[in-house]
Amino acid sequence: MREPYQLSRRALVLGPLLLLFPNDAEARRRRLWGGGGGGGSRSPFALLIGGVLLGAILVANSVFGKDLPSKGTGKPRASREALGRSTKFNPTKRTAAPRRGLSPWVFVLPLAGIVIGGAYGWATVPPEDTISASFPICTTSVRTTCVVDGDTFWLDGVKYRIADIDTPEISEPRCAEEKALGEQAKIRLQSLLNAGAFGLKAGLRDEDKYGRKLREVYRGGQSLGGQLVDEGLAHRWIGFKQSWCG
Repeated sequence: MREPYQLSRRALVLGPLLLLFPNDAEARRRRLWGGGGGGGSRSPFALLIGGVLLGAILVANSVFGKDLPSKGTGKPRASREALGRSTKFNPTKRTAAPRRGLSPWVFVLPLAGIVIGGAYGWATVPPEDTISASFPICTTSVRTTCVVDGDTFWLDGVKYRIADIDTPEISEPRCAEEKALGEQAKIRLQSLLNAGAFGLKAGLRDEDKYGRKLREVYRGGQSLGGQLVDEGLAHRWIGFKQSWCG
């Protein structure tokens, strides 16, 4: 059985990383799916702090090397003081303790924290509310600004698909319940879009195979798609359609 101080290198690295993860189920759900508020539950600065923490641990490991395990042995390294004591009674064999250079990870990990933190921040910052229009329900073949269904609308002649949700079908429903819920989702989306200015945020894909622009819709930093999910009128989009029937 290892002594408490005989920590592995893996524990030294993975331990601070636990600080970056939310510690409750709701926060993990929001981080994974962006539910409700449309963003993660941690600030991007958490990643930078994590990188700095890892760098500090590796600095201590590289410079001091006291009671930390040798690679692959699980046994603590002797400190410089211990090396000195072991050789002071044998002057002929006494050698200077080798100087340990800094690990390259000391520089790589903080830099990675900055890069990942910046990317994470860009991905989770909602857009400004700069778009305002009046949205009727689409009824004719000529469409400029109107609502098609619960997750599709036209704005200034461009067709948009709300990227983070999937609502019930109204054109080809699989059951009567889906048709009825789809009509409710359409009216609710119309109400939300007409409630005030909002912003559109692009993701990794600009448009889908049907030529619709893929955007998330926000108002005041809150995802309108997430609101539809919370109201039971949409599913969170997970790469495929989920059933609305039974």
